[in-house]
Amino acid sequence: MSGLKLAVLTDLASLEALAPEWEALAQEGGDGALFRGPSWLLPWLRAYGPALEARPEVVVLRDDGVLVGLAPFYAREVRVAPAVRARELRLLGDAGPRPPALDILARPGHEDRVGAALADWLTGERAQDWDVVDLQPLRDPSRVRAVLAERLDSAGRKVESQEAGTTLVVALQAAPGGARESLPAVSPQLRVLAGAGAELDKGLAVLRRLSRLEWHAREETSPLADAEATRFLREVTGALGPRGMVWLSRLDDEYGEAVAASLVVDDGARAVCVALAVDPERDAGRQLLASVALLAAERGRRALDVVVGAAVIEPPPLPVSTRRSLRLRAYGATPAGAVARTYVSLRRGAESARDVPGAAAAGARAAWAKIRGAATTVASYERLHLYRGELYATGIAAPAGLLFTEIEGADFEALPERERAILIERLDLDEANCREKWRRGDLVVLARLDGRPAGIAWCARAAVWVPELAREVRPGVAECYIHDVFVAPDARGKNIAPALLDEVARLLRKRDVYRAWALIHPANVASTRAFEKAAYAAVCDVIFARMAVVNRVVLRPADPEGKRLLGLG
Repeated sequence: MSGLKLAVLTDLASLEALAPEWEALAQEGGDGALFRGPSWLLPWLRAYGPALEARPEVVVLRDDGVLVGLAPFYAREVRVAPAVRARELRLLGDAGPRPPALDILARPGHEDRVGAALADWLTGERAQDWDVVDLQPLRDPSRVRAVLAERLDSAGRKVESQEAGTTLVVALQAAPGGARESLPAVSPQLRVLAGAGAELDKGLAVLRRLSRLEWHAREETSPLADAEATRFLREVTGALGPRGMVWLSRLDDEYGEAVAASLVVDDGARAVCVALAVDPERDAGRQLLASVALLAAERGRRALDVVVGAAVIEPPPLPVSTRRSLRLRAYGATPAGAVARTYVSLRRGAESARDVPGAAAAGARAAWAKIRGAATTVASYERLHLYRGELYATGIAAPAGLLFTEIEGADFEALPERERAILIERLDLDEANCREKWRRGDLVVLARLDGRPAGIAWCARAAVWVPELAREVRPGVAECYIHDVFVAPDARGKNIAPALLDEVARLLRKRDVYRAWALIHPANVASTRAFEKAAYAAVCDVIFARMAVVNRVVLRPADPEGKRLLGLG
């Protein structure tokens, strides 16, 4: 037991009274505090609550009277099948204009206790009161999320994790000479509106119009189009504008007509672009984003976070990385939970932008559109997730009886024939392929559980041909490429793959290798979970199209290091 006192707040007045403590707890969680606190989430509840029929169920956790955890949940019922309705628990703030990530709050040092207490609450006294827990966009990594997911999974609830969006992170102070020397001057056709009042309201109207145009070009509904978004943004900008935290920029053409607009909220040392829209017939996004970045740098912000929306916009010429958010789904031990799980698998990726804005899939959709526009003779395509791990041992708990050994080609050949046959059969090995990889110099780690082969990982430091992309992956000097991780069927579900990756990290660091890459198919959920448990992060989607006369590889977002790895310049 966590030993924490749990209470559930179900009315707006109680949440408003809690606001000062809530705000202080959010600030302890680092970057993104504004969007996890009452200044963002309470206006959202007031705007979207009636339309979504959302009932607040904010879980408050205290230790000796001190607020140490807060889960900003709301509940609602949705139709998941004919005559079947499911009771959902979701995160406040998950519809309409969304920040880079939301989260369950925990005071530093209390993450495990908060995650465990929430799992106990969901599987104990509230077990029959919910059918689906659907939390997004969760920041990654999040210790509370990890503990919650693990505890729910251990309690027999089916838990799924997938990407819920991508944020471009533009480092404003990292470039030599700073942003001013790296970026062009602010366009004279850029107008910046700050504070609050009628002018800012006009700017919001321009932003909504451009957003509707942009999303309509993709035959989808803009997350800024409805009346709830209007009320929400007016309240937020009205409160934060006078504090100098809101900046609405619009870029006009030579006739004074707006062709691009953005809404930026300053959150501590970061500027966060929560909405950006561009006239689909005008190529103005890059110019606007460069100007917004320069202005943010002049305000002393160290980074600009841009939530990827309907269009793919080239980032400014500054150091850029990506940060993803996650979606965590858990299904209750109820008939409606079982039905919801089946139906969700069938309609995944087809939810409306109003209920769950399609920011997570927008980058990929834009990539498909770009490929289709380049050639109408696409014969087939492949999409893989590119993961990157900074190699440090995470201390993943291995099951009792699990031992690791590094195995070389000579060790394999020296095995007794029967033992080698068992190894091949249990780990689905191809002898000829294994020998070829050993000749290449691959590092191979074998896991044995109670003396039996249970898993194997292959890691290359040399170039590796990837058939799905029809090209080589070329790791850098202090890098490697993990191209195969396999766990025997009867050993799965025992945390072997994450522990194996942890051991690979330890061995690679001894060889002065500090970064590893992996390509994972979107349908391979088991591998995705294993790599994420081992602290790997998704960098981008790698999209490969086989055309009539040429093959093409596109990275979305266009990560520079990923492009180097794949030889794309």
